[in-house]
Amino acid sequence: MVSVKKLVTLCSLSLVTAFAVVGCKDEVSKESKDEISKGNKGALPEFPRNETLYIGGFDWAPPTTFNPLDPDPNFPTDGNIRVMYESLLAYNQLTGKLDPMLADSFSRTDSSITVHLDTCAKWNNGEKVTPDDVIYTFKLDSILPTSHHNNWKFIKTVTNDGNNNITFHLTANRNPLIVLNAIAETSIIPKSVFEPLIKSAKNGKGYNMDKILVFKNDSLPVASGPYILKKYSPDQIVLERSENYWRQSKLDGKKPAPKYIIHSIYNGNDNFNSAMVRGNLDVSSIYLPRIWEKSKDSIRAWSRDEPYQLPTTITSLVIATQKEPFNKVEFRRALAHAIDLDKIKARAFSNYTPTVQPGFILPFGPEGKYFNKEEAELYGYRYNTDKARGILRKAGFSWNSKGQLLDKKKKPVRTISVECPQGWTDWEDAINIIVESFAQIGITAVPKFVDYGTWDLDLRRGTFDLAMKTPPSEHSIANPWNRFYQFMTSNAYKPIGEESFANHGRFQNAAINALLNKIPTITNETELIQAYQELNKQFMLTVPVIPIMYRPSTYYQFSTKHWTNFPTAENPYAPPNNLIVAAGVTALWEIKSVDKQGN
Repeated sequence: MVSVKKLVTLCSLSLVTAFAVVGCKDEVSKESKDEISKGNKGALPEFPRNETLYIGGFDWAPPTTFNPLDPDPNFPTDGNIRVMYESLLAYNQLTGKLDPMLADSFSRTDSSITVHLDTCAKWNNGEKVTPDDVIYTFKLDSILPTSHHNNWKFIKTVTNDGNNNITFHLTANRNPLIVLNAIAETSIIPKSVFEPLIKSAKNGKGYNMDKILVFKNDSLPVASGPYILKKYSPDQIVLERSENYWRQSKLDGKKPAPKYIIHSIYNGNDNFNSAMVRGNLDVSSIYLPRIWEKSKDSIRAWSRDEPYQLPTTITSLVIATQKEPFNKVEFRRALAHAIDLDKIKARAFSNYTPTVQPGFILPFGPEGKYFNKEEAELYGYRYNTDKARGILRKAGFSWNSKGQLLDKKKKPVRTISVECPQGWTDWEDAINIIVESFAQIGITAVPKFVDYGTWDLDLRRGTFDLAMKTPPSEHSIANPWNRFYQFMTSNAYKPIGEESFANHGRFQNAAINALLNKIPTITNETELIQAYQELNKQFMLTVPVIPIMYRPSTYYQFSTKHWTNFPTAENPYAPPNNLIVAAGVTALWEIKSVDKQGN
């Protein structure tokens, strides 16, 4: 194990820090400007292996759009991927802090959060990134139905003092955690590109989103990150290094090591993993079983020791709490006792997870101080089919001669489905074990493996029974609060059939919602610990979702056949974010090509 002190010391020497303290120079070349403005009309060039980093796992279907306003855009515009569009700050899971990105510092008061936009920041066309760009980006979330729209329940206004200080003023129901999270998760986009598009989509008092989403943003996008979209096809997305990237001036012109990043697209985990073994992928976020056996193929993960990956989030079974029979808490609690988590840990996840403890707080790392072991034992649930049956019996359920579970009216409980995206083999294996577990208490369940888009839409509309899901915002300064919020807040409640980006299970509980509203305002550490422990207790009592495994924010494994010096537990100079997510992008400057001359 690497000590926390050592991690902090090493991180303090990272590129992020260097970017923050070194002055900027104007190094935009005429050649680069011309390329941005005119475009590259030549054929797709050959990509030398020693200059190309192949990654996989962030897209599963042929790309269709790179519009950051789309609810589900393709790599590299989705989520917290920071190689093309950048955020103001970036969460670093090793330190639990926010690193500089487009902003070089931030401060907060009880009523506001202020960031200082780096005066060196530029778009890849050489124009300055301005406070107007930042304010306009956040304004779009207030007027359009984006995934960040609800953040404006907690942002009153965003202002600029004229000196690159941008202040987010909090509403009366202040929630600095949501606002900090929004600052770290929102991709800043150029006002000059998107304002004409938005104006053209104006429709009365609203906007025609279909017209906005027609824009695919696939021809030399204007962005601030170190890479830009070059080409794409149904089986790959090609990025090229932006030779005039603004932060290079803070490192005496040092550039990211790969000239090209190619995201390969395969159908299912097995195909991704086969490509990894063959050396056709360098970095993968795909679940790769038995990683300890892959050293012969020059493949490893963050750590050489169990659990190999760095756990930061909790993959869970989301429950449709408004539907029969899941609207009975006793039924949900019985399900929790029925699932054999140890079998899932070994058979589905290759022991990549520590033993799951009751509740929704990670019992180690930065969250460990909020975990109460005694209450977990008292109010939690562990695998025990006899106890599951006892809970059901006490709630009025019974069994027929075939062992089928009957409701209070002596009718068989309906068949339930357990859903996840097809090809996500670790989740599929977990669901098969869950189905076996439910059968032990007389419940007939069937796996439902669907394409990603169907699964995502079913969750948003609430048209499912049980579905595997990892909470969004894994890279979040706001955890563990944000994890509870994403799965349990009544603020995002929508009737079944209407789309919601949070609380897919349509869970409602006034006491829990009150705690979720209170915790972000607490500044006293003792009071905060008590509040989190009460929230975790209420979670265990009401069972809104069932935790299945602790897992990394993204799986992280890499091949050293073509590139070396990846971040590891022994060399934690950057977090294990696949070199492209949040603060993990700093690793792109430090990896080294094995073959300097090319293949």
